Amino acid sequence: MIRVYHVLLGFILIPVGVATGISYFSGDKHSEASSMKTPTSTLVSTQSAGINIWENSIEEAPLPPGWKINPCKQNNSSLLCVSGNGKPLGTVEIKILPLEEQPNFQQMLLDAGIPVNSNVNYQNPKYITQLATVLNSWVTNRYTELAKSRKYIYEDKLKTAKTADNILFSAYPLQKAQVGKLEGVRYGFTGLKQKGGVYEQHTGYVAFDGKALYLINTAFAPDLTSGKFESLENLSVFEPYLNAIVANLKLPN
Repeated sequence: MIRVYHVLLGFILIPVGVATGISYFSGDKHSEASSMKTPTSTLVSTQSAGINIWENSIEEAPLPPGWKINPCKQNNSSLLCVSGNGKPLGTVEIKILPLEEQPNFQQMLLDAGIPVNSNVNYQNPKYITQLATVLNSWVTNRYTELAKSRKYIYEDKLKTAKTADNILFSAYPLQKAQVGKLEGVRYGFTGLKQKGGVYEQHTGYVAFDGKALYLINTAFAPDLTSGKFESLENLSVFEPYLNAIVANLKLPN
């Protein structure tokens, strides 16, 4: 197995920004989407069942020795399967959210002076700076929702838990990221146990092509059932390669 620190030098983001002390309960198995307390239309995906989005989007990319990536089978229309030496390691999830079903994002565009019109070239230099601001605002709002939801979920569990640990929610600084042909934003967060160790670690990308939002996510998180790695070490090894995979996607398609 590749030693984590050999591939992470100069890559791992240092969590900064939002930081909220909340309680942790190891038995929680809720998904990230179900844990959200604040309703948000941006978490609804409208994908055709049985058609894996990765099939027509992914390009060949360098990977650690013995590792492979393939669109997941068994009716998983949004998952990319990652394996190492023939063993499953984790999955990466992609969601395509049509703009007409994202009223909050539409308002963000209008507030930034960007018309909501299918004929507009959103990658035009005229709009690129404003669009980056909108995507940053979307992620900032997402961070706020995540911090609140985790606080409520863990506090509820703490009331009935026999043992518990505190967890610190810490958001990564936003970074510009290439998502196929689109200019997007890379983001993420960690949940650090007060007594030591990582409870969860998330990495995500968001981009917009004028018709839909593209969300790409993976994590080490016991609360998730998909779009996750079972091992934090394997996720850490994979993250630098994921950055290249996302940059080379055939998006928009």
